[in-house]
Amino acid sequence: MFDLFRGPAPDRGEVPADEPLPGDRLSDHEQLRLLREALSLSQEAFALSDLDQGGAFLDCSLAAHQRLGYSREEYLALGPAGLQADAEHDETWISAHLEQMRRQPSGSFHTRHRSRDGRAIEVLVEYRVLDHRGRRLVLALHRDRSELLQTQHRAARLHELLLDAEQLALVGSWELIHATGELVWSAGTFRIFEATPGAFIPSYERFLAAVHPEDREMVDRAYHMSLQTRQPYQVKHRLLLADGREKVVQERGTTSFDASGAPLRSIGTVQDITQLIEYERKLERAAYIDPLTKLPNRQAALRYLQEVLQEGPQQGLEAPTSAAGLGVFNLDLDQFQAFNDSFGPKAGDRLLVAVSRILRRDLSPEAFLARLESDEFLILERGDLSQLEAQARRLQLLLAQAAAEFQHLPLLPSVSIGVCHLPSHGMEPQALLQAANTALMESKRRCKGGICLYSDAISLRIRQRLALEAELEQAVSQQAFRLVFQPQVDRQGELIGAEVLLRWHDHHGSPIPPSVFIPLAERSGQIHAIGAWVIEESCRQLVAWRQRGLQVPKLAINLSATQLCLPDGELARTLIATVRRHGLEPEAFELEITETALIHDPETSREETMALHRAGFQLAIDDFGTGYASLVSLHLLPVDKIKIDLSFIQRLQANDTDHTIVKSTILLAQELGLQAMAEGVESEEQWRILQELGCDLYQGYLFGFPMAPEAFEERLRASGS
Repeated sequence: MFDLFRGPAPDRGEVPADEPLPGDRLSDHEQLRLLREALSLSQEAFALSDLDQGGAFLDCSLAAHQRLGYSREEYLALGPAGLQADAEHDETWISAHLEQMRRQPSGSFHTRHRSRDGRAIEVLVEYRVLDHRGRRLVLALHRDRSELLQTQHRAARLHELLLDAEQLALVGSWELIHATGELVWSAGTFRIFEATPGAFIPSYERFLAAVHPEDREMVDRAYHMSLQTRQPYQVKHRLLLADGREKVVQERGTTSFDASGAPLRSIGTVQDITQLIEYERKLERAAYIDPLTKLPNRQAALRYLQEVLQEGPQQGLEAPTSAAGLGVFNLDLDQFQAFNDSFGPKAGDRLLVAVSRILRRDLSPEAFLARLESDEFLILERGDLSQLEAQARRLQLLLAQAAAEFQHLPLLPSVSIGVCHLPSHGMEPQALLQAANTALMESKRRCKGGICLYSDAISLRIRQRLALEAELEQAVSQQAFRLVFQPQVDRQGELIGAEVLLRWHDHHGSPIPPSVFIPLAERSGQIHAIGAWVIEESCRQLVAWRQRGLQVPKLAINLSATQLCLPDGELARTLIATVRRHGLEPEAFELEITETALIHDPETSREETMALHRAGFQLAIDDFGTGYASLVSLHLLPVDKIKIDLSFIQRLQANDTDHTIVKSTILLAQELGLQAMAEGVESEEQWRILQELGCDLYQGYLFGFPMAPEAFEERLRASGS
């Protein structure tokens, strides 16, 4: 007999199966009953079978049949053969395993059991053969291996994914055991170092030997500093391969320590970032390089200035009043847009490339050259504040002397330059670029091919001009202008007309001269709205005077070059429609156009003036003698009157040349059948001389200052109009 808990018992004779034994002895029946009760209470999947009866089931634990979805009776009826899910595990396979149990009283094997719903479940069978009074019983524990196999499969899959990820991300891992000095590399690390596992035994010394010689000390220092500080480390360095190629890698590592502070194990990763570095360089080129000229762009210039400023204390730039420093030169090609419009954008691109090539070639090696935008270039060059203008002249001379290199281009525009100085004009990159551009804009405003050194006064004027432009825009929307009228007379001093003049006071009530706000309006495009208001208000005032019974002489209204350049006859249509809407005739108005306006766009000007003349407007050339109109233009354009500029009249008595010019202009007008009017007549003597020269009409303070509508109305009444 076999006692499950105490092993084999001595033979004490035959005892009836249903009788209890004395003392602590249990009968065979009781032992079997207790074993069955233990099986039924067990939470493990146990089965008890008879080895001599082909492994037939005698009993099972609750977990055994419930896990497979059977009742206890169904499970016992199936037996070992009925449980098998594999076709290969047939009677022969079962017999072989029963024979194994006979030879080997304990052991294990793998199989697959079929659940009631048809699922195949991986099972590990651990068994022990019990000798029960000559009967060999098998107590078997059936362990579900499905979860274990799934875990093992997931682990294997994760390992494969890790290897794939290492290969895709160009990453490897490593481990250094400090007690033995053993260094273990992953497959990814071998791949990065282009070493063969087995043929190459990793070690810290061999790792350092693969690091680029120029980076070796830095890498070694970073690792040992990490050991001292017990902090993770990160270092970017190069590898020098056997064939001379270089790789850039990013290495990260950390170390664990024992209780005494001795290092135990260092682990880390190494990533090949060579391609990433190349991508960064390409992005750098895209972000900081001008694609046309291959020069640094505005962002690169700002970065360079920032670097210079960070070096300031070492470069003697810390004091804003220091004479030493950096010249900031903002170059701009004059009338580049007109060049593009005339010869095409390809010619413009060739010009920009040629300018950049010459500057890059002839500037000093220390100078920094960038293309900011369109036709603007930036040059940063060491120099004293007192030398900047001379340096700017030298830059203009470089391009002028290279004129022969532009023979493939239609022409070479002049260059305007704005200059500022670091640190005198600022210690912030954006502010310095703005200062240089402010000086450039002032240079271009003065003349083509000019040079202007930045100053606070220039900046103040520009801010005032911008503020004035904003206020002008508000004045246009609120119609905060007024008209005044300056009398025009004939040789006898009789009133024959008036020039309509525009006046504007800012929000402080201060008068702003037309010579200031008209150019602002032309640059901003507000001149069109202002011009429309002037003709509208003139018509309204003329109608009001006529309604009061006054005979109003011709009113002269000024037109700007910007208005004449409106496309498709828009100016003529607007003027004609406005006059007719008020029930007036175009013959009541004279339109004054400057010589400069006529030559700004000759073809458009001629078309507009012809349309206006056909409609009935009279035309006069204003400020004659100050522009560039030719005799041919006077002949071709439908002009009725020439107004001699007041600058000649004011010098009439003191300058023989001006006297001759005035006389010739009057004769020219007479020969062409035009009237001649003298502007700015302020004295009786000037009037007398002009009468002697044969001038027809006059305007100036001698005959009346510009006056409000009410005052001019009184003048009309006094003249009997």
